[in-house]
Amino acid sequence: MVKVLHFVASVGDSYGGVSTAVAGLGAVERHLGHTPALVTVDRPEQGTDTLRAAVRSFDVHLLAPHPVGGRFHFGRELIPTARDLVARHDVVVVHGVFDAVAQAGWLAARAAGKPYLVWPHGSLDDYDLRKHRLAKFALAPLWRTMLAGASGVVCTTRREAERVRRFGASTRTAVVPLTTSLPPVIPRPRVTAEGRTVLFLGRVDHKKGLPLLLEAFDRAARPGDELVIAGGGDAELESLLRRRAGLIVGDRTVYFAGWADEAARRDLLASADVFALLSDNENFGLAVAEALESGLPVLLSDQVYLGDELAERGAAVVCERTPESAAAALRRLLDDPALRARCAERGKAYAREAFAVGAVAGAYRTALDGCRC
Repeated sequence: MVKVLHFVASVGDSYGGVSTAVAGLGAVERHLGHTPALVTVDRPEQGTDTLRAAVRSFDVHLLAPHPVGGRFHFGRELIPTARDLVARHDVVVVHGVFDAVAQAGWLAARAAGKPYLVWPHGSLDDYDLRKHRLAKFALAPLWRTMLAGASGVVCTTRREAERVRRFGASTRTAVVPLTTSLPPVIPRPRVTAEGRTVLFLGRVDHKKGLPLLLEAFDRAARPGDELVIAGGGDAELESLLRRRAGLIVGDRTVYFAGWADEAARRDLLASADVFALLSDNENFGLAVAEALESGLPVLLSDQVYLGDELAERGAAVVCERTPESAAAALRRLLDDPALRARCAERGKAYAREAFAVGAVAGAYRTALDGCRC
């Protein structure tokens, strides 16, 4: 029985896709018969639903936040905890790169001579590396040492694997998609033929392309159509979006649903006609996977990396990140029920094939088998 120890900065609900992805790995670990543990910083202000899901699968070690840890997620007793737990596990998986929890994880693994994998979740993509670029590149020798000593770098899509920056290190790459933990969603039959619902589900964040989605909806929507924006995050951006939404006139609606827990997400997915994500950059998108599993046709920008695999199967409509391209693609989906049905069917089939626990477990096991044990 393999004892796998995971390090992640937070599994708070609002921390983003990283926390949800790590929590979802619990089912994969159980499928493989592993004994997984998780080290993370306790951030109850970010929400605790994801943490409660993780506790069902992992032996969770919660660290109290350090008063000077700040955005680097340093936790009290992080270093001694990492040393103690790494010594009692076979393999270490570090989620993220630039925070204190990730650094403590790989350094403890190296000191103990234990193999470790680095799962960057997009943080080694050029888009993310532009944030705090000077600081990140000033520490390039540290990142190079981290990656050079790893048994592998785990990415969630082919394009992320192609673009991952290794800072000069030579490290093998494995592609392991994510699995979701959302129970099956049964679409609700439409009572009236009038109007369609376009759904965005995720963090309200600048990189999610919400201004572009609003403009595309304004150009493409017809009377009776509705855009639902569900999620929490940047309050200032949401205020700006609300003001822009107020300029959309006619018999069309833009509705801000706020943060959505599991039950609310299921309701939103069951009621929608199209799921849309027009991000500036997205290496996977768990909400996309949930929409596919729910039988929703999806509209993605060409900067959502998962769109490469979906477009090959005819399982999604992919557009350029321009108002003209996005509006034209959205109008096609809203006007063409046959196109929606075809994308939904193929998307659901792809999700069953690629995101099922067994399929993800196979790819994950291959990544672990490559560890230098």
